[in-house]
Amino acid sequence: MKLETKSKSINLVVKTRKIIAIAREFKDNKFEDGFFTAVRECNIELLPRIIAILAEKDESVEDVYDFLDEYIEETGKTYADVYIDIAKEINEKGFFRLKMTEEKLQARVDDIMSSVNYEDIIKNSAEKMITKVVAEEFKGYPA
Repeated sequence: MKLETKSKSINLVVKTRKIIAIAREFKDNKFEDGFFTAVRECNIELLPRIIAILAEKDESVEDVYDFLDEYIEETGKTYADVYIDIAKEINEKGFFRLKMTEEKLQARVDDIMSSVNYEDIIKNSAEKMITKVVAEEFKGYPA
């Protein structure tokens, strides 16, 4: 995938090591969930870092900031559009759990609940409940 302006172009290359580097940018290291959260929030702080990581040639984040300003001005695209273009490329290369049609990809972007980690919620709830049960069971025993 190539992002081009009159004065510069950045060729984005989607490879496993680059996807892992992007996953490290997300706090929980879960690539797909973190990526779609960034897309949904249109996180303009993460977008240049993602582009810098995916760039075929080394690009500094500061250079990508300037490039994005120029790219958005010349193409009329928004940050959200750039995110979607990158999501399509990542999807095409098979780095999401399942390859999605364009409609399913857009639905995933629009679905606020898709980034909710139900396993963590259930685990935390179970831990709290077990703590309460154990505390109640041993109530009155000296520590």
